[in-house]
Amino acid sequence: MNFDRRKFLCKTAHAALGASVYSALGNLQLVHAAAGGYSFSDYKALVCIFLYGGNDAFNMVVPTDNAHYAQYQTVRPKVALAQNTLLALNAPGSGAGSPGDGGTYGFHPAMTDLQTLFNQASSPVAIVANVGTLVQPVTKSQYQNGTAALPPQLFSHNDQQAYWQSSPPSNAPITGWGGRICDLIASANTSTLPMLNSLAGEDAFIRGDSGNNYIMNAGDAATIDIPDSWDTNPNNLKSVFDALRAAGTQANALERTYANQINHSVNTAAQINAAINATGMPKFDSFFPNISSSDVDRQLSTVAKLIWAANNGVAGYTGQKRQVFFVSTGGFDTHDRQLPIQPVLLGTLSRSMAGFYRALNSAGLASKATAFTASDFGRTLSCNDDGTDHGWGSHHLVVGGAVAGGRFYGDNASYTGTAAMPSLALSKSNPNDAGYGQIIPTTSVDQYAATLAGWFGLSASDLALIFPNLTNFSVKNLGFV
Repeated sequence: MNFDRRKFLCKTAHAALGASVYSALGNLQLVHAAAGGYSFSDYKALVCIFLYGGNDAFNMVVPTDNAHYAQYQTVRPKVALAQNTLLALNAPGSGAGSPGDGGTYGFHPAMTDLQTLFNQASSPVAIVANVGTLVQPVTKSQYQNGTAALPPQLFSHNDQQAYWQSSPPSNAPITGWGGRICDLIASANTSTLPMLNSLAGEDAFIRGDSGNNYIMNAGDAATIDIPDSWDTNPNNLKSVFDALRAAGTQANALERTYANQINHSVNTAAQINAAINATGMPKFDSFFPNISSSDVDRQLSTVAKLIWAANNGVAGYTGQKRQVFFVSTGGFDTHDRQLPIQPVLLGTLSRSMAGFYRALNSAGLASKATAFTASDFGRTLSCNDDGTDHGWGSHHLVVGGAVAGGRFYGDNASYTGTAAMPSLALSKSNPNDAGYGQIIPTTSVDQYAATLAGWFGLSASDLALIFPNLTNFSVKNLGFV
């Protein structure tokens, strides 16, 4: 077998990064455990599904009643979906849980799996309306007059990804709200295994102060495997590598740190992979029909396996009471050809999120995990020929057995006096339109994330630490979990 040394070095660096992000200074988790004081008798997991590129949620959740559909079709004539193809959603017609504008709505025609779940009794699917990055509530006049505090670099992919994941990105060095949650709640787990697992690389969401986080592949944890036969020389690479990481043999502090990191990575990967392949593991892959071609399917199937392992006494994976997972998928930057592209993107997302719920539900674990979407930003309500441009506010999906589903949520009191969808009118008559089709968010990332963190078990005082701008919003908990 011909081994590639360059690939080996990349793989070794990846595995070491998983360990270094996880616990670069060894026992900092104990410091946070002493400070946090959290202890739980139950198990809960948060699963962030990041949609890179900026999802056009105005074609994901679309009005079906004639009056609102006419507004929608008028403002985006070249990307509007046919009214008779929309998948009707049986949300309340008025009051709490309704869209709030007197209209009715449906999912994109490719989202049959989530429509089925949304419409069933005890629905596990909620829609959170018009969420976006905000420092404080912003009206159209404040935005246009330049009198409101605004997030930096609106409409920029990288900057808004950072804001969504860190909220706000002004902390230095940057930490994400997923990482900060794990910092404060570290004492909940008696296991030394990572509380936060990213199956989608290293991004702002997973960064914390204590570093109790781990980067792995979509289907397993990265391992380091060097065959004895790689080199014919007696001092072959495997022997050198084993000597470098041999415990207690390094005189230099940097060498000892390297050895500790690599050994920790090897041991952690072995425990995670053993949990994924544990005896008695349900056939979760069968709930993900695109698992051979869809990275998000592979990621969510792996997350389901780890949740099952944490709840079923799998040796080496016990002591997990709280876990956070970060998965992602891309391709949502639909500047053109949106109509042929979106059915693939939203169809996969719908099947994946529904598959995740159904997989856990089959094992009696659906109420223990809450999956939620996030994205750079929404798209413009107006269209750009056969696509859409970078926007601001967007609708998001929350799925899980603990979700009060079949309902719409949000904080749009300035427009309708109730939790509601934003206006779809043309710009001049639209109180939510910043001026070029970018819809001003009426629900902040802080409110959305704090609601999830509150369900996770964080105290009100710790929510204020994680989301310092939360104090600027009167509604602290949106109530969807």
